[in-house]
Amino acid sequence: MPVSMDEVRKLREMTGAGILDCKKALEEAKGDIEKAKDILRIKGLAKAEKKAGRVTKEGLIYTYVSEDGKRGVILELNCETDFVARNEEFKKLAETIAKHIVEEEENRNKEGEGEGILEQTVRSLGKKVSELIKEAIAKIGENIQIKRFVRFDADDTGKLHTYTHGEGRIGVLLEYKVQGEGSEEEIKRIVQDIAMQIAAMRPEYVSLEDVPEDVINKEKSILREQTLREGKPEHIVDKIVEGKLKKVLKEKVLLEQLFIKDDKKTVSDMLKEKGNIVAVVRFRRFELGGV
Repeated sequence: MPVSMDEVRKLREMTGAGILDCKKALEEAKGDIEKAKDILRIKGLAKAEKKAGRVTKEGLIYTYVSEDGKRGVILELNCETDFVARNEEFKKLAETIAKHIVEEEENRNKEGEGEGILEQTVRSLGKKVSELIKEAIAKIGENIQIKRFVRFDADDTGKLHTYTHGEGRIGVLLEYKVQGEGSEEEIKRIVQDIAMQIAAMRPEYVSLEDVPEDVINKEKSILREQTLREGKPEHIVDKIVEGKLKKVLKEKVLLEQLFIKDDKKTVSDMLKEKGNIVAVVRFRRFELGGV
């Protein structure tokens, strides 16, 4: 029988087993989580450590960029309590994993869940990522899991910048290009302002051109249905929908958002005032416990 990803994730949090193994176990158990746990135990796929059965809801968003500004990563590392999330050992583990992701060539422009790197060897330590996590679990006393990560590799003209907020509860990985003349200090200010904008306002796309057509069509369909239910005359519905769509896109699109430091202008307006010396290429925003 088909099972939902929510059920798969729940089983994974409870057992520490891989996503595919959890999915197969749930299908075999016809959706019964307790039976699925038993199936994983029988097959030896559930983690041996007792702590691996605990749910990890706290943790840290950690970001790191190489010295040349060309390779960067944003990582969510989870634990059980906020106390451990502030622990220096836990932060050091996040740093070690982040640096490994950036230094390993096979991770180039890669993103995914922690399983994708667990069997990789951290060359400087001669140990697998999974071994480092097990050692940290034994030392710290809580379950620890890599929830997700994204690595960016900038091209010849690009650079990377990172920003974290709220003691690692929100993080941003940003790729940008310098395409005009400006002091290094001015460029840093602009890039930092953009990263803070992303952290605060949760945009999903850089520009209107980046919004997929199917997303726009879906929004139009929803807005049209809402407008009809409001009792608006049929002949003006399309015009109303277009107006509502613009408001929706102003929230979703970075360059269309009102600038957090001056809501009389958009982010695009701010960049124009600065001579468009910085262009945003792409970004990723992580919030602790988010998707």
